[in-house]
Amino acid sequence: MAVDYDLVVIGSSREGIYAAATAARLQARTALVTQNIEENSYSSEILFCHSLAQIARFVRISQENVFGIYSQPSISAIAELTEARNWSKAVNCTLTEENSLTSLATLGVDVVYGKGEFCRLPQQALIVGNRKLRSRSYLIATGTYSIIEFQEVIQDCGYLTLRDIYRQQDLSSLPHCLNIVGDSPHTLMLAQSLARLGKQIVLILAEKRLLPYEDAEASMLIQAQLEAEGVKILTSSPILQSKNLEEKKWLQVGDIAIETDEIILTGTKKPNVEGLNLAGVGVNCKPDRILVNKKLQTSNPHIYACGDVLGGYFSPSIAQYEANIALKNALFLPWFKTNYSYLPWAILTQPNLARVGMTENQARQRYGDDICIIRQYWKNSTQAQITGNTTGLCKFIVLPQGEIIGAHLVGENAAELISAIALMMKSKLKLSKNTLGGLLTIDFPSTYPSFAETIQQTAAAYYQQKLAERKNLRNWLEIWFDLLKK
Repeated sequence: MAVDYDLVVIGSSREGIYAAATAARLQARTALVTQNIEENSYSSEILFCHSLAQIARFVRISQENVFGIYSQPSISAIAELTEARNWSKAVNCTLTEENSLTSLATLGVDVVYGKGEFCRLPQQALIVGNRKLRSRSYLIATGTYSIIEFQEVIQDCGYLTLRDIYRQQDLSSLPHCLNIVGDSPHTLMLAQSLARLGKQIVLILAEKRLLPYEDAEASMLIQAQLEAEGVKILTSSPILQSKNLEEKKWLQVGDIAIETDEIILTGTKKPNVEGLNLAGVGVNCKPDRILVNKKLQTSNPHIYACGDVLGGYFSPSIAQYEANIALKNALFLPWFKTNYSYLPWAILTQPNLARVGMTENQARQRYGDDICIIRQYWKNSTQAQITGNTTGLCKFIVLPQGEIIGAHLVGENAAELISAIALMMKSKLKLSKNTLGGLLTIDFPSTYPSFAETIQQTAAAYYQQKLAERKNLRNWLEIWFDLLKK
């Protein structure tokens, strides 16, 4: 039976709007079902965190008088919080206009407002109200929503969420002492920003260390930076009970009790798929994600999924990559597979944590000790010394033949610099096997002064390490220069 569309995108998330627009530009008959998602709501909260981080950064520079810039004591943290909120709303408004549902209509996308449900019989379709949308393929891009962990334990005490903070018209009520629960990237940004704006922050983690899925050295460096800025971090500390005593909130975390003025719970994400009837069309799910293969097909081969409904950290760049793979498979032939090995990822604390490829632990599990670990520190960069941003690390994980299988950057502008390494890895470019030639070659050309110097220095350190390991080559060089002297 004939279908109405080449693709029906389900969800008005950022990746959903992107996928629908891209499909329409490819001349595919496309519909987007909003699924009653508050458009860009999660992105709005993320923008708030980023805006707050930028303002907090400038406040810190002025307060520490690093460059002779001094702010007047009259500037209040509350004013800065309010300004960050207003700025993020202005930015979000601009971005929403550029990537709106209205813009999809101008591209020829059939935008259907409402919530859809899959049906199997007599033909697979998505029912929205009185409409039955039949398509060759469907793409689930509904995003996620937050659920609050430990909610029952602290229900009587009361708490705030990131959305509560973002939606407050007046942030003057935000108290001085704050306990923040969770260690997502945006939780860390929030904790650092509020500490820089004069709040007393305790960060409570159930895990044994900060960012347990990141490289251990990189995550410890971020933890050290947060602690240096006054954030108290409690690891292995699940919340056991809470009480209100004398206008203070008390939490028992692990085997200690701490008091605070307010609790902020950042929650965990769950896929926004309720009411879709995925089970009825044979789509397998877990509580935290939709299950897909490397082609981003669900267990129903005509239904694809992309974005944070697949689990893991929220990353707009990775969601867009997944949307592109899903579109190629859904609109053309299902030949294309995801490969996350070369996709860069960053946590925008200050300094940034950025990485691509494997961690050292992952590499050792796969290759044993047959890997080379190279490190250089941000302080060796001239630009780092000029700007005062000397905290940082560049770490390469390299196979014997010179292939970089992992890179981890912690430092100023690391989120920008990681792309150069990711491009090198994707292009299968290797560090030279010729140690002598490598020492006389610039693998990562960079301007001077710049933070990119650190990447160049790390590549040079690889060849220096190889030279130190090759006694025969060092002996040959000594003989060569002795001959030239005669």
